[in-house]
Amino acid sequence: MAVAVEGACTALVRGQSSDVLEIAMVRAYRQGRFYYDPIGLYVDPGQTVRWTTRPPSFSVVAFHPDNDNHELRIPERAEPFDSKILGRSPTFEWTFEVEGTYDYFSWNHEAIGMIGRIVVGAPGGPGEQPPGYGGREGRRPMLYEARQTFQQINSEQIVQEKAVPYPMDALRRRYPLY
Repeated sequence: MAVAVEGACTALVRGQSSDVLEIAMVRAYRQGRFYYDPIGLYVDPGQTVRWTTRPPSFSVVAFHPDNDNHELRIPERAEPFDSKILGRSPTFEWTFEVEGTYDYFSWNHEAIGMIGRIVVGAPGGPGEQPPGYGGREGRRPMLYEARQTFQQINSEQIVQEKAVPYPMDALRRRYPLY
C-alpha cells in the first residue's frame, strides 16, 4: 500500500503507515520550480521509497562521488543510487537499509535546486555536513541553488514531522529571471 503523494505529509502525521512511501517529482512553471514533494521524508531502515513523475526528464540521484564526482551526502556504508533519466517508466524505487541522512538531486535540475533529503532511522553521516564541504576535497562544487535549497531542510524537523513539504514560499522565484 502506498501513501498518496499529495497526501503524504497529512497521512504520515495522522499515523498511517505504509510499506512504500511516495515522493512526487513536480513541475511548477508558474512558481519557477521543479522539485521533490515532500522535500524531506523519514523512513525506517528497510523501508522503500517510490518517486513518481510524468515523463520525461526527471531523475533521482544520490549525492555520491560515484555520481559525477558529487560530494558524499549519504551514509558511508550505503550504496549510491541513480535512477538515470526517467522516460517511459515514470517511477523509481529504492529500499533504504543503512541508517543516516541521504541527500539526492535530479540530473537535469540540480542547477535550479531540485534536491531532497531522506532520514533513515536517525540523522547522521556526511549528509549532515554543510552543503558544499566536498569542494575542499576536490569534489564537484555544489551549485548555488542546491545550497540555497539545503538551507530549508532540517533533519530534526524531518524526524519529528515524518514528511516535510516543499517550502514553496521560501524558495519562490519570479520569472522572468532578469
